[in-house]
Amino acid sequence: MAGNRTVDRALALLRVVASARRPLRFAELVAASGMPKATVHVILASLESAQFLVRTAEGYQIGIGAFEIGTAMPAAASLRQAAAPWLDRLTLATQESCHLGMLSAGDVVYLDRRDSPGDGLRFTVRIGQRLPAYGTALGKAMLSQLTDAEISQLYPSDLPPVTEATLRSRAELLELLGDVRHRGFATESEESTAGVRCVGVAVAVPHGVVGLSVTAPVHRAGLDDLLQHVPLLREAIGSLRSAAVAGHWLHALPGPSGSSDGFAEASVSLRS
Repeated sequence: MAGNRTVDRALALLRVVASARRPLRFAELVAASGMPKATVHVILASLESAQFLVRTAEGYQIGIGAFEIGTAMPAAASLRQAAAPWLDRLTLATQESCHLGMLSAGDVVYLDRRDSPGDGLRFTVRIGQRLPAYGTALGKAMLSQLTDAEISQLYPSDLPPVTEATLRSRAELLELLGDVRHRGFATESEESTAGVRCVGVAVAVPHGVVGLSVTAPVHRAGLDDLLQHVPLLREAIGSLRSAAVAGHWLHALPGPSGSSDGFAEASVSLRS
């Protein structure tokens, strides 16, 4: 069913701003969205009035209104609460950064994180950020919970790279996911962030897929080092699945493949 065009465009602009690592200027939003300048101007004014966006000297950034709406989502809040003790335990045991994520429309949406308590190095993504799932260990672990047919609907034949090490084709991704399903975990080496490698696990629950990961700088941890954390990751994800089955947040989770969103229309679509 077709949506409201104005609403779709407003959501698209919100996603563009939310996915940026810095404030975006008006000209950048026009270029990213492909919308006429007059349309972008009117929509930005409405979003700013509702405090969904804030205009600073550097450009537009997410405002308190969007934060209030996002934190009201019962699924994310309950899942974060259930995962919090495990994120604390994982970080303490591994001395590395740990992440909690959910799969949505072929992307990892990061719901929570714990930074490495060791040397102060920070390689973590921000809470609420999206990254292509095929470029992260956490994302690949979650994709392994889908069928090949579902994955083929999410991505084109050629995958837009995140870094030079990112998988470049859907065929390569499907082959790799066969191994992930067999092993029960996924790894990544500088595929989403230079200088970082990661190991992740995931589980499918009714109406969604969630996952946990441990991330470390390449100079400190080889893949063999990260694999030592797999048993604890498996214990943690099993506990989350049990909490999901017994809890009240399942009904609010998006479906495993998510739904189409305005950002795909406003920027670069990953769908074939």
